[in-house]
Amino acid sequence: MARTRIKIALVNPRIESYSSTMPPLGLLYIAAVLEKNDFSVRIFDIYPYDDSDIEALLEYHPNVVGMSILTDYWNRAKHISEAINHDLPDSTFIIGGVHVTALPEESLTELNADIGVIGEGEITMLELCNAIADNTDKAHVKGIIYKENDTFIKTPARPYIENLDEIPHPARQMLNFESYLVPPGIIRGHWSERSTTIMTSRGCPFQCIWCGSQCTFGRKVRYRSVDNVIEEIEFLISEHKINTIWIVDDTFTLSKNRVNEFCDKILARNIKIVWGCQAHIKTADLEMFKQMKRAGCIQLDFGVESGSNKVLQQLKKDSSSELIERAFQIARSAGLRTAATFMFGSPEEEEEDVELTFTVAKKIQPDFVSSFFITPYPGTELMEMVERNKWAVPRNRQEIGLKKKPALQIYFNEEQLFDIRKRFQKEFAFRNFAGLILSPVFFYKAAMLALRYPGGLLAGAKKFLRTKVVDDFFFEFLIYYTKQKLIAKKCAQAN
Repeated sequence: MARTRIKIALVNPRIESYSSTMPPLGLLYIAAVLEKNDFSVRIFDIYPYDDSDIEALLEYHPNVVGMSILTDYWNRAKHISEAINHDLPDSTFIIGGVHVTALPEESLTELNADIGVIGEGEITMLELCNAIADNTDKAHVKGIIYKENDTFIKTPARPYIENLDEIPHPARQMLNFESYLVPPGIIRGHWSERSTTIMTSRGCPFQCIWCGSQCTFGRKVRYRSVDNVIEEIEFLISEHKINTIWIVDDTFTLSKNRVNEFCDKILARNIKIVWGCQAHIKTADLEMFKQMKRAGCIQLDFGVESGSNKVLQQLKKDSSSELIERAFQIARSAGLRTAATFMFGSPEEEEEDVELTFTVAKKIQPDFVSSFFITPYPGTELMEMVERNKWAVPRNRQEIGLKKKPALQIYFNEEQLFDIRKRFQKEFAFRNFAGLILSPVFFYKAAMLALRYPGGLLAGAKKFLRTKVVDDFFFEFLIYYTKQKLIAKKCAQAN
């Protein structure tokens, strides 16, 4: 069968989150590979408050449906899967993503899918779609799981893609990309009406016990060439007028030589772009950070997690309070803003460890502070610890989450953990918002946005009254605002 006659729908189920301003890069890469090989592809980025996108998916009548799933999106994925199984019984239903990679048999069964993709999806999806188009056996495709006569069959693991330059740039043209360009933008504290994300590497060498990144991308770091990354940035600027980029790599600063090459080429080509990235505490280097600043970097995000060396060791963070203080001092010396994330409820974390976290957080003086409840996800060492120690975890995945509700109650109960996080965010409320309030441009634009969306102020106020965390007011407003933007877009398309 001609490739163009095979209609493929790639589905991204979402939950209520401001991250909905970020395009689904993983599916955009898969779509680009399939399109390059002459398949007809559409992407359905399905929001939690709009089932009309599900209706559009069903009306498309695809031959193949591929859905990527994160654990936090599981309930939404089940809802969409029910519609697919009921209304598209003749379509080949393929699921993938980190949750499926971690729990392939459970995922295949609960979603009643035909095939599960384990690991990276680009080449696997291409080979599966080729097999469907050619009516050949899928058993030769590496990195999949399927069921045959009530028996699960798992093919040999697919090797990781070594040359990431072989993958086409994300197929952003398949989305209404403008709807993702939502102010104030992705980098906190920097107002941008045209910001987006890019990925420049895959894999992370660190062993953090709560992170599931290695499930899909592994421990070995694979890099796109700097020229390939620069080409994508120049395209985003010329075609989409992007002025701000967030680099979503687990750790962008791993290779000093590569970072310096990237910055040198940004400067040599006089590319005007503001950007930020995630950095690991151990990679702090004054010379590199200064060069990043010259090339347009304005902010580094560090996963600090705890101020207690005992807890950091338990988390396998490969860090210490001394290294944390050093990293933030270097970032300040380079003139870069910093954001620090912390987690509460970790194994081994007791009252004195919480107080150490408060102490270190005050010492390092980050520009922005966020705190979360540590959450065990399938495929992580933390989940293995949960199962081994028989720690109680709420069965409904929708109830728990990094900011929603504590998943673990080891040394503290739920009420105590809520109180710790509330006290922590209150401690840094002024620091988190002082820069925004004192910036005339940011304050003016934010005030105008708030006046246009009073419902968002009400939603934020309700959230704040529940959690007593100022940051939650801010993010709840942004969620409301994003939702209203989507509704307006739908109305415009209908008319």
